Amino acid sequence: MVLVGGLAVVWTGVSMAVDVNRSAGLFPGRVVATDVREHLTADVEYTGPDGVTRTETFEHHQGRVNVVGRRVQIRVWPDERRAELDDGDKHTPVIVAGSLLTLLGAGGTVLLFLWHHGVRMEKSWARFEMRWRWRLSRWR
Repeated sequence: MVLVGGLAVVWTGVSMAVDVNRSAGLFPGRVVATDVREHLTADVEYTGPDGVTRTETFEHHQGRVNVVGRRVQIRVWPDERRAELDDGDKHTPVIVAGSLLTLLGAGGTVLLFLWHHGVRMEKSWARFEMRWRWRLSRWR
């Protein structure tokens, strides 16, 4: 289960990275108006990749307070006619967590496979522990 979950999380992170990397890039924008309730929506004016200046309303829930006049970065997907506020790198922590879960699940699967086929770890573990203690005693 951990292996499959880790692979799913890695897939999600890679999908997020692909989505970000197929955009037209970052464009500077300027907040021209905000919503009165806690500034969760902002009207932002930016010039897209085609050179046309647009004003769009963006929502965000990252705790960032938008104030009129603040400069922001806009990520634009012109083929989909979609734009959003750039929140920075969101996919790397997801890929790292998924990779760790995948490694943990793969290690557990190998140990379960070995245990199921009668491989006992007592002798191997004792040899490992003996060598490790010998190296530690030499190091001191």
